[in-house]
Amino acid sequence: MSLTINEIAQKAGVSIGTVDRVIHNRGRVSKESIEKIQAIINEYGYQPNPIARQLKTKKDFVIGVLLPDLGTEQSYWKSVFEGMKKAAEEFKLFSIKIKLTEYKRHSSKAFVEKAKELSKEKIDALITAPIVAPEIFEILPLFSNVPYVFVDSPLDHDKQLTTVAQDPYQGGYCAGRIMDLLVPNAKKIITVQMYDKAPNLHERSRGFAEYFNNPKVVKNITYTAKEYGTQKKFIEAILKAKPDGIFVTNEGSSEIADYCKAKKITKSFALIGYDLMEKNVKSLKEGNIDCLISQSPQDQGYLAVKKLYQHCLINEKIEREIFIPINIFFKENI
Repeated sequence: MSLTINEIAQKAGVSIGTVDRVIHNRGRVSKESIEKIQAIINEYGYQPNPIARQLKTKKDFVIGVLLPDLGTEQSYWKSVFEGMKKAAEEFKLFSIKIKLTEYKRHSSKAFVEKAKELSKEKIDALITAPIVAPEIFEILPLFSNVPYVFVDSPLDHDKQLTTVAQDPYQGGYCAGRIMDLLVPNAKKIITVQMYDKAPNLHERSRGFAEYFNNPKVVKNITYTAKEYGTQKKFIEAILKAKPDGIFVTNEGSSEIADYCKAKKITKSFALIGYDLMEKNVKSLKEGNIDCLISQSPQDQGYLAVKKLYQHCLINEKIEREIFIPINIFFKENI
């Protein structure tokens, strides 16, 4: 086990200052003390004190964050960012600073442009969500000189420091199991995918479909919002199909619930969605959404910063993947 300067000094019977001079090869030290200190270091190893080192340098550790527009106080991405700020405050002794760059969620071009802007800033690490494909592979080389962490979505990529996310395939598979319990004799189930370029949403749809794995019994229809001019037409097309169940792969399930409520449409289908946003929770409590799956976005943001702190500032080994639990909520346990 590596020793600190203080522990080396105690074993050698010298002052901390003497050990410091030997380690950094500065100042006058007797040959006897040098040999004694070096022998202890060779046997046990030397572990620098990260807090002392950080305080000595007085240098901010700047984490660049590239996320979609945070939106309202209750948005998913806002919650992710709040988790990051919580971690930065917890480890403020290390002068962790968060530099946020936002981009328009629907624009691949905006994603690339904002990434290029951020790459020109002086940052020590990066946190981003790999939800814009294939453009994510275009921008990652811009940050090859700093460690980066993925949140929200896993990505088949081997250069990130770690990934903090829920397994999207397993989340979709779990949603399929719940749907099967809610409507065991379903003949038609629709999966709603709002963004066609988001790999995590594709994986949720795939997991959901593979749970049933029987197209003769359950017909899975995937809608993408871009095919329809307005959200109203989008929802009307979904309801026109008269499904027994609807699985929304992101936080948009309340849009369907609110539409049915406004139009006084009697809900005759099971509705499962993602994320405990305020509108979703309200619809869940009212019985207009049957089930929500939480990704614990604040925990994701918190852990992303914490893992950078552990790796970059106190030299700890960290896991390559950190999977967030699949938390399931009904109106009875919200």
